[in-house]
Amino acid sequence: MIAIIDFGISNIGAVYNALSYLNIKSKIISKATELKFSKKFIIPGSGKFGKGMHLLKEKGFVDKLNELVLVKKYPILGICLGYHLMLNSSEESKNIKGLGWINGKAIKFSNKKNLPIPHVGWNKINFKKIKLLKNIPNNSMFYFDHSYYPELEEKKNLFCSTIYANKFYSIYEKENIFACQAHPEKSQKYGLELLKNFYKI
Repeated sequence: MIAIIDFGISNIGAVYNALSYLNIKSKIISKATELKFSKKFIIPGSGKFGKGMHLLKEKGFVDKLNELVLVKKYPILGICLGYHLMLNSSEESKNIKGLGWINGKAIKFSNKKNLPIPHVGWNKINFKKIKLLKNIPNNSMFYFDHSYYPELEEKKNLFCSTIYANKFYSIYEKENIFACQAHPEKSQKYGLELLKNFYKI
């Protein structure tokens, strides 16, 4: 069973519905004590970085997730804000530390190319062979909705990229830690395939 972590500000329902459509058993949890009933987790994403970290700490998720993800190596998928919370920090909330599972920070898009911010809509993901995108063609379209993007320091672990105002790493994969800037729960066929792949890992 996949535990969908509800820390108070994310679009939980869409992720749950997508998994239900795939006949994947999941449960929305809002208490850290409920993590023990699952061995696979999703941190959904929408909202502000600072608020997200505050709520994760307030609800007791941080210490327990550190144990399960970093020590026991249970698989976890961060979506959009959930991806950013895995980073060291974000420009959106400059004095607040992230989970620090991925070396990097979230940066706000510049408007030098006069592109709308936030980046909303369909865009391509370019990738090499990774587990999350098994059976998905390269340069497939996924749905994005974000103003900040991950700037990563772990160069050898970067597998997927997308270009909007600039190139950014739209999917991250390292051992049991997975992250996706796009919203697979809103990305129709290929988004559902990504969630199915995560379930099978």
